[in-house]
Amino acid sequence: MADVLEWPGPNPSSLSWHLESNTKTFRSPFNGASQTVRFPGSRWACTVEYSVLEEDQARKIEAVIAALDGEYGRVRIRDWGRDGKVPAGSPVVSDTDQTGVALTTKGWSANTLVLRAGDYFTVNSELKKVTADATSNASGVAVVQFAPMLRSSPAANAPLEVQNPWGIFKLKDNSQGEIRRAPGLISSTTIEFEEAF
Repeated sequence: MADVLEWPGPNPSSLSWHLESNTKTFRSPFNGASQTVRFPGSRWACTVEYSVLEEDQARKIEAVIAALDGEYGRVRIRDWGRDGKVPAGSPVVSDTDQTGVALTTKGWSANTLVLRAGDYFTVNSELKKVTADATSNASGVAVVQFAPMLRSSPAANAPLEVQNPWGIFKLKDNSQGEIRRAPGLISSTTIEFEEAF
């Protein structure tokens, strides 16, 4: 796989951000009852729009798009619509072999609301959204509930990035990155990304 590039910015003019769930519904042909199953592999998807890019900004974005070479490359981006937060302590994963949508963590400040529903964090190079408030106990341990589910089990003592959470993304298809130019060296573009793993 290619090196993971850094998105050069600036923040987009507008942003569409959502989770593409990996679920399957089975419907009985006999009585119409349905059962829905959730699988690992749900991914973040986003569309970023830059309505006014000055020449220097456009050059940086064009260079990253070219370096990605369509769907091949990978880039580290975040939800520009929600900033991270200074962590209450130095949070890490507490135990090995954790899977699913809850993670036992440690290293937080004691008896503190450490993450709120809607916050993001990164663990194991996976971007997660907190789905319920998480409060640490007297020992600085907190169970964090999140979506989407873990794709692989993080190692014990793996750090949680809450101040600048990010995910690894790729261009949605090989046609992304068209730059529109206007007189006066002003450019614009709309780019679709999806989380890559």
